[in-house]
Amino acid sequence: MQPLLDALKQRVLVGDGAYGTLLSARGLLASGGVGPVLNLTKPAFVQAAHQEYLDAGADVIETNTFAADALALAAAEVTAGSIDVCRAGAKLARAAAGSKAWVLGSVAPLFRSSVKLSEADRTRLFTEQVTGLVEGGVDAILLETFSDLDELVFALRAAKQAAPGTPVIAQMAFSLAGTTTSGISPERMVKDLTANGADVIGANCGGGESAALEVAKRITENTDRPVSIYPNRGLADFDELGRPVYIESHDYFARSARRLADLGVNLIGGCCGTTPDDIRKLKALLQARKPSIRHVRVPAEPVKRAATAAPVAMQPTLEQDLKTRRIVIAEVDPPRGIDASREIEGARQIVQAGADGITIADNPLSIMRMSNLAFATLLMREMTARIVLHIACRDRSLIGTQSHILGAHALGVSNILAVTGDPVATQAYQGSSGVFDMASHKLIELISRFNQGEFATGGQEGARTGFFVGGAFNCASRKLENEVKRFQRKVQAGARFIMTQPVFDLGRACEITSACRELNVPLVLGVMPLVSERNAEFLHHEVPGIDVPEAIRKRMAGLKGDKGRAEGIAIAKEMMQGIAPEVQGFYMITPMNRFDMIAELTKYAHSLSPANA
Repeated sequence: MQPLLDALKQRVLVGDGAYGTLLSARGLLASGGVGPVLNLTKPAFVQAAHQEYLDAGADVIETNTFAADALALAAAEVTAGSIDVCRAGAKLARAAAGSKAWVLGSVAPLFRSSVKLSEADRTRLFTEQVTGLVEGGVDAILLETFSDLDELVFALRAAKQAAPGTPVIAQMAFSLAGTTTSGISPERMVKDLTANGADVIGANCGGGESAALEVAKRITENTDRPVSIYPNRGLADFDELGRPVYIESHDYFARSARRLADLGVNLIGGCCGTTPDDIRKLKALLQARKPSIRHVRVPAEPVKRAATAAPVAMQPTLEQDLKTRRIVIAEVDPPRGIDASREIEGARQIVQAGADGITIADNPLSIMRMSNLAFATLLMREMTARIVLHIACRDRSLIGTQSHILGAHALGVSNILAVTGDPVATQAYQGSSGVFDMASHKLIELISRFNQGEFATGGQEGARTGFFVGGAFNCASRKLENEVKRFQRKVQAGARFIMTQPVFDLGRACEITSACRELNVPLVLGVMPLVSERNAEFLHHEVPGIDVPEAIRKRMAGLKGDKGRAEGIAIAKEMMQGIAPEVQGFYMITPMNRFDMIAELTKYAHSLSPANA
């Protein structure tokens, strides 16, 4: 075989998929288990997993050595040494690949423990892994899923020193926001990795196919070195046992990966959630594909805006409005930085169109944003719009949640939507995890107790809050009757209105309103205008809890720009007109900060016939 770096310059190579996903599906990885130890205890099963990816068409496979450093092995009470585990993993992959495929030696960020490591300790931990992998016969070292650039550069230098003749591929995990959890941009990563001699630069894990495309674009625009991208298959949801579940769509993954090749990516594989079926589809689309010519550009400087401020006033709830007329609540998400001027202007545009309230999500899709309570305060200083504040169970302990609730009341917020919160993306947010001290119905119960003057940790005698609290309804549930039963628990806990996830067609809207009628609380139906074919496909395939029907996706096929937005508006209006008599409000979800679309739909909602009494 020719050297890997030479092959990458001549054709796009197909990598393999996730070993954790595959081995877990085979029942080989118990909760909290360490996958690399299987190289010693179940070698035949590991080699069979490699063979499945090779049979699917992978040109490049990885060793089953992710998180095989001595600290991780010791924490899992594995007695074998890191060098032995890595050597065994490399030999298994080499035996399966033979001379028909290249083998990458997988190295992860070091296991985080309470032990403070010296520079010598860190060097030793990385060197042990690289030594074992090279002795086992790998073609290159793969440093993957790093979120800390300093640690990645340290690992890169250690690998270069331990195996000077072996190419090193360096990859970071980026979130949907386009940065790592430590705030590193793709441009900064490329600059530092290039300066330290990385042979291939790339990304893996993180936010799914669409996020990978954006990151790949920014990487390929800033380097002439080979680029590797291994995206997840969409965003993870969790099953009833708390295990990550990825949306099944092999075709969508493969089509997205083909767009990576269009950007000039040289090596494309899959991370969390991907299987041999995904690689088989990908191979069929990329057969004998040559690397695309890249288009380098200088990114424009971001426009700086200044936010303004005005006094905060106590707000009335939306309870009486929901009893007397159909209302419109529009979502405006907080900014991903400290400048909220664009979002404030967007909210003003929507309020001027007639929105009765502005609802603010709590780090939606687990992407770090400005505190939604701080953003609510900024809006309340600027305008009289009433706020519906989301509070998620994901990010705060019981104590932190109580503090947040009291702060919201002190700042004048009266309407709350209690939600569980999207799960934190696997591996992309190292060092962070969901708290989930309580489920959403328990959060509703907690807020209801506050309304009655009962504070979980004592507190002021006779102090009462006055929140109007609601709950979220999952419209994508396969069995609506089960979702209704779950929401009944929220009603019993004190929920007094429903806000649903977005609905895209009249048939599904009718099913939902019919199913929710027995709950006997006002229903505010989610409406999210689509903006393009790509937007529709992303929502359907990558966002848990959202289902865009095939007929709607066909209507959006081939559309983008003005035509895409016009069709998205038309689809939303058709559904709203048909379902208006059955709902007490519409929950407008702003797509990609297109506040003008929400303003138009807000005006349309108020033009419809009155709601049923």
